[in-house]
Amino acid sequence: KQWYQRRVRVRSQHVIRRYIHSLYLEATDIILYGMLAAKLHSLQLSISQLQQEGLTRKWFDRMVPIVETVHPVFLDFLREKVALKSFELRVNKILSKLTEKSDDILNSNLKDADKTLISKLDTIAENYQYCQLDDIPVPWDSLSDLLKPQRNSKNNTNKMCQLQSILAGVHLVVNHLRTLNLSKISIVDFCSGAGHLGIFLAHHFLDCQIILVETKWGSLRYAKERVDKLGLTNVTLCLAHMEQFIGKFEVGVSLHACGSATDIVLQHCVRSHAAVVSSPCCYGKIVNSDTLSYPKSERFQRVIHRSDDYFTVSRLADHNSNSENYMKCVDIDRIEHLSDCGYEFASISKLKPLTCSPKNNLIVAFK
Repeated sequence: KQWYQRRVRVRSQHVIRRYIHSLYLEATDIILYGMLAAKLHSLQLSISQLQQEGLTRKWFDRMVPIVETVHPVFLDFLREKVALKSFELRVNKILSKLTEKSDDILNSNLKDADKTLISKLDTIAENYQYCQLDDIPVPWDSLSDLLKPQRNSKNNTNKMCQLQSILAGVHLVVNHLRTLNLSKISIVDFCSGAGHLGIFLAHHFLDCQIILVETKWGSLRYAKERVDKLGLTNVTLCLAHMEQFIGKFEVGVSLHACGSATDIVLQHCVRSHAAVVSSPCCYGKIVNSDTLSYPKSERFQRVIHRSDDYFTVSRLADHNSNSENYMKCVDIDRIEHLSDCGYEFASISKLKPLTCSPKNNLIVAFK
């Protein structure tokens, strides 16, 4: 238990990883350790015979006392019960089954739902007016190339428009927080990737501390190179799954956090009483979990009584000619939930121009 409860310090601009994915012990480590140990046992080999030095050897040596302490008979169980061939998951086949539902099937599911429900959702979407944010001019031509997305010209232009729209939202909430005379403002960029958004914000808000939270080592390593070359001193890198992030902050941001990841961002913000600037993505990948359930708001819980109906709507937000209304319904549920949690301002704006992304909603909220 103590391994899960341990809080690991992350030094500013330094990336540390002790386990497979991050700083934290996870089920992935236990499973992979068991598979490797079983395979080595079947070959009558030890880890030292395969690799004298390196991260794999260090990780394996670190796992030995943990596994043996948690469950002394773990290795014996694996050696007797685990057949390595059973781990052939046939990933492509599984994924194809998960994506078998076509637009026709989804539309059929929606038609089978209560027609009153469909009418109510249409009314909610049609009556909602998007919030208009003030445009913040960005002199892209004079900015360092390190502050610009490194992609082909079309995607690069779209990404710059997305960053500029997020900047407008962050500018609004930071100005609000400054009226509260806070001693410091920390902005957490969840699912930061290579830091396109976080580093861009660090350049524009030099008096704020920017924290990039990302699970991929390569992405954060590239982000660190950019931070060092730009000479930014207000950026902290954190290699971890977003669910594992621990800490107090004032603003949570994300750009196209996939499916339920957006709701995890909102969850972190609610716990930290932080402002939100988040552009959702992949609505069809929203699912229930141990910590998330849908619908989220009290209002939508009175309208949609079954999670299956909610998930049908969220999938249609990705795969339907009327996806705009369905996206709007899901995000209205999100901002209504924020209002339920005490947010004085919770609204949906738009990324500009609308053509910069098919997923162009932008949630902005603060207390």
